[in-house]
Amino acid sequence: MKKISKLSIAAGAVLLILSLGACSSDDADGAAATGSANATTGSEGSAAQQEALATAFKGMGSDLSGLESVKVKPDQTFYVISCGEAVPSCHLPAAAMVAAAEAAGWKAKIADGNLNSGGTGFADAVNQAVAAGATVISPIGFPCVAAQTAFTAAKAAGVTIVGGGGVDNCNPQEWASIRLWIDGQDPETGIWHAQAALQADYAYGKVGDDIKAVVVNATGGPWGQFLVDGFKTRLTDLGVDADKAVVDVVDVSDEENGDGSYVQKVQTELLAHPEANVLIIPVDGYLTGGLSQAIVTAGLDKQLLIIGRSGDESALQLIKAGNSGFDATIGYASEWGAWGSVDTAIRILAGQKPAYIGEEIQAIDADNNMPASGDYVGSVDFKKAFKAAWGVD
Repeated sequence: MKKISKLSIAAGAVLLILSLGACSSDDADGAAATGSANATTGSEGSAAQQEALATAFKGMGSDLSGLESVKVKPDQTFYVISCGEAVPSCHLPAAAMVAAAEAAGWKAKIADGNLNSGGTGFADAVNQAVAAGATVISPIGFPCVAAQTAFTAAKAAGVTIVGGGGVDNCNPQEWASIRLWIDGQDPETGIWHAQAALQADYAYGKVGDDIKAVVVNATGGPWGQFLVDGFKTRLTDLGVDADKAVVDVVDVSDEENGDGSYVQKVQTELLAHPEANVLIIPVDGYLTGGLSQAIVTAGLDKQLLIIGRSGDESALQLIKAGNSGFDATIGYASEWGAWGSVDTAIRILAGQKPAYIGEEIQAIDADNNMPASGDYVGSVDFKKAFKAAWGVD
């Protein structure tokens, strides 16, 4: 199999420069921060800050040029196990995965994990899918251990389980494969570390060495800690003392996300740290779900540079609007990734090794990389590439 080339995350060493037609400026260093009063624009910042911003805006990704053809196994019933249909970061990739499976000629449905309601929501959704005749399952937004017994039963029933971006941390492992990102990156942590590193690049580019960050950690899966670790590691690479720069890590559980109590929790921690000038969010849905409004109401947006991660339309609209408690996000092409999970399932069923999907990631703010409309999808016609590989054009 021809592999997608690895792209380095080091500043200045990005090998693939993304070419989103919707970019509103060719000068990545000219974007002004709308948040922290301590933030510096690229023209006023150091050369290191400008380089970090350029790295954040260029991002990482692939053109899928090496994707090999594969024969689709017919008559499959594909179930997406959504982490929670009420949350855009769960619903949007779930819907995209259904569309991809149907494009491949399969029946496809969604089982709602309801943010693991009652501690059994994920397992209940897996069991529902198996009872409904699923032959292939892909979980979105949660790891194997969050529903281990259900996954074990599904595998025993002959169901093929393919990751939807999460990790198989069961022992023994139960999934046929996780979704692979870029060759040479750690298959479990690589994309999370890369996204968090771009958050750090953007923050450093705007604020410089004087970062005082409150970092929100989503504890519902290991990916939350991957993001925290990736942010700290990149700060260290940039010459910043991460232990001093991260003034607080706020843990948010799936239950707190589900009932909205995280909003008050994060706001309380921000008020306890008046020195904070950066807020790092693990998923844009926290902001669009009420946190950004609470931040604005409390006047905290005046002192904070607020950086999310996702790039769904509702989040991008807030960034465009300005003065909304939301300055930038690390867009990742979740629809592309969803199609990649279906591609992974197709290859596993065909007896092939999974391909490297390489969905694009990059920083987005009001002046850089902002799509004209809709969600962030990257610069490649990934649907065309996947369908051509599947022979369903």
